[in-house]
Amino acid sequence: MATGRGGNKIKTRLGFLLFGDYGTWKSSFCLESMKLVNEDGRPFRVLFIDPENGGVDTYLDKYEEEGYDLRNIYIVYTQSLTETEEFIKKAKNNEDFYEFDEDGNETDEVYLDADGNPFRPDMIVVDGATLLYTAKQQSIIEFSKKRATVKAKRNELTGMDKEVAIEGAGMELKDWNTLKFDGQNLILDLLACGKHFAVTAREKAETDSFKDKDGSIKMVRTGRFIPDGFKDVGYNCKTVIRMFKDTDGIIKGLIDNKDRTLVHQQNEIIVEPSILDWQSAITKNKGKKDFVVQNNMDAAISKELKEVEKDNAKFDSEYEDNKAIGADSVSGPKTAADYQEAIKTAITNLPPVEKSKKQTAIVEAGLPKAYQKITDIDTLKKYYEIVTR
Repeated sequence: MATGRGGNKIKTRLGFLLFGDYGTWKSSFCLESMKLVNEDGRPFRVLFIDPENGGVDTYLDKYEEEGYDLRNIYIVYTQSLTETEEFIKKAKNNEDFYEFDEDGNETDEVYLDADGNPFRPDMIVVDGATLLYTAKQQSIIEFSKKRATVKAKRNELTGMDKEVAIEGAGMELKDWNTLKFDGQNLILDLLACGKHFAVTAREKAETDSFKDKDGSIKMVRTGRFIPDGFKDVGYNCKTVIRMFKDTDGIIKGLIDNKDRTLVHQQNEIIVEPSILDWQSAITKNKGKKDFVVQNNMDAAISKELKEVEKDNAKFDSEYEDNKAIGADSVSGPKTAADYQEAIKTAITNLPPVEKSKKQTAIVEAGLPKAYQKITDIDTLKKYYEIVTR
């Protein structure tokens, strides 16, 4: 499962996460990838996945007027994360893409690029990850309602109690973890497909929680803005840009902590950012080798699961062995001296109130207070059981 390579130079792949308010050129930035060329001078072919349903349609006529061949772009409209990943997989496996009919359904006719060859994308754009997140989140909520229906039936709820239990069902901690994993997996799939990529998202104000004087938990804004949707997806992207409009209405891009291509500096603000700035990173790929790190997340989980199962099986085996041998023979006091030491430790760790209660219980049990002078094992056992009960 683990892979590696030597220190030889390899091709740089662009991997953007752009987030910002509406009207900050996120879609335009991504569509401009049609103007990029490979290191051999061949124009980019772009797979444009559009959950926003038509976010770039109005710009296509302009591109055609400027001389760009629209056969080099293939647009897919979907709000399904599963379908998005299916198209990414097709691109990775160099599968054919197909023409669409007037209703937007795939036909049996292979889609050809401007050179008359089967379309093979160089760039994948996912323009609207926030909507993919919303759809996935809602599907989990709907599943939670089904889960609540089963529980309500098992608990024999009826009427209003049943309705409240079902309609009030929300996401559990494991559901939030699933959503986070789905977001990470999307970026890892894009990294592993061997194509350049860009993902856009809406933005939201970052908040942090604190405990108020009355003990209640309050939320406060930190002053930063973060992508709205899948959590922590920026960690695996190579370049993170927050797009925003300044007070004069000028669109700017903040390099949000990193650009691993080194085209722009960390936390640099770019006026009217363009993806064409990164053409230099692609041009430098000439003569370099291809190396793609595969998304082995599922394999890694499977491997770690086996280790967890192995560790637990070992624990269960030891536990059963201990039960068979008997707890006293495996751990705990054996001799009179062992019991005396264990009793001393137990009493020392007792709070004052509990210590007083134990002394009363010892007297009521007819046992001597001075356990240090007791040598009978059975008597010491009774004493020990009282102070550790």
